[in-house]
Amino acid sequence: MSNLHKIFPKVAIVADQMTSFGGADREMYSMLKVFPNADIYTVLFYKEKYPTLKNKIYTSFVQKWVKIFGKGFHRHLKILNPFAYESFNLDKYDFVISISAGPAKSVITGIYQPHLAMVMTPPRSLWDNELNVRGSKLKWLYKPVSKILNTYLRVWDVSIAKRVDYWSANSKFIARKIKKTYGVDAQVIYPGVEERYFENLTESKKGKELIKKLKEKYEIPKEFVLVVSRLYDYKRVDWAISACIESGDNLLIVGEGPDKKYLQKLAKGHDNIQFLGFLKDDEVKVLYELAKLLLFCGIEDFGLVPVEAMASKTPVLAYGVGGVLETVKSGVTGEFFKTEEELIKLLKEFNESEYNGEKIREHARKFTEENFIHNFSKYVEEIYAKEKHKS
Repeated sequence: MSNLHKIFPKVAIVADQMTSFGGADREMYSMLKVFPNADIYTVLFYKEKYPTLKNKIYTSFVQKWVKIFGKGFHRHLKILNPFAYESFNLDKYDFVISISAGPAKSVITGIYQPHLAMVMTPPRSLWDNELNVRGSKLKWLYKPVSKILNTYLRVWDVSIAKRVDYWSANSKFIARKIKKTYGVDAQVIYPGVEERYFENLTESKKGKELIKKLKEKYEIPKEFVLVVSRLYDYKRVDWAISACIESGDNLLIVGEGPDKKYLQKLAKGHDNIQFLGFLKDDEVKVLYELAKLLLFCGIEDFGLVPVEAMASKTPVLAYGVGGVLETVKSGVTGEFFKTEEELIKLLKEFNESEYNGEKIREHARKFTEENFIHNFSKYVEEIYAKEKHKS
């Protein structure tokens, strides 16, 4: 790591808006263990969502506008992304890394500033017709407007790809999407989960105290299935709810998001469905260990949540598309489904004794933070060697 500090003393990390903590943020935190003094640039930053982040944060004019018009206002500013990201001045940095499922890779860098784009996915709203307005009262307006706006932004998104010097993808699935969308090859670097997810927290004093606390706050059933997800349309949490209503399984849902009211309405009258909202990492870790299984119904680029669950010896039932095909091993760490009917059948026939917790955890060790840091550092060294050869 010290060697990387020497070859790239000044590093800027550019992120999509930082308004709620998610998988991209966890990967960024891992990167900060390699470049702990990096500055961070983002269009919008909610400090309260990142209490442990000590790095210098630079934001755009959107930050000021949100203070005037309110936090929900930023959702209407998609059209201003080109102005917001292109306004950042990164001249003083030796190396620029964008980590993005959106427009962060659009920053402008100089000819002697290598730019590595760590792509979570090409923007879903542009290329996968993802809108996430199902729970909004204004969805009748957003849908037609977004069709017009997205045509303009797709042209911009393709054009800004020329600004990137080096590409990485968080899965082979995303590498294929990058190739199709931008016509470039990307180095696959799998994200990884921290070592603490491989520990048996429920056997510790701290874990037992957390269990007691959760049981006092919520009616945690003895046996339950778990969903850990931000509540957006594409996460398909509605599938998990409908399937558990049909199978009779207790379902605990951890997470917040714009789809929450819609999902609560769907679950109304069914006492076996509980929404726990946002929980701290240690509380989620306890639930991973206690859960009978994890349900993962969305199409994800990589999907850290299934790996976190598997690190806790918990099997996963996952929608059989996307990054999970590279992390979940059918018959060993879980099973795949393609329809709600298949999910219901899997839930009804699920037998926990068919899975070996130690084998599940052993498989998850392919995706540790240590492995990510090693592979990321190795790629940065390759970038430096190529840049040195150019000069």
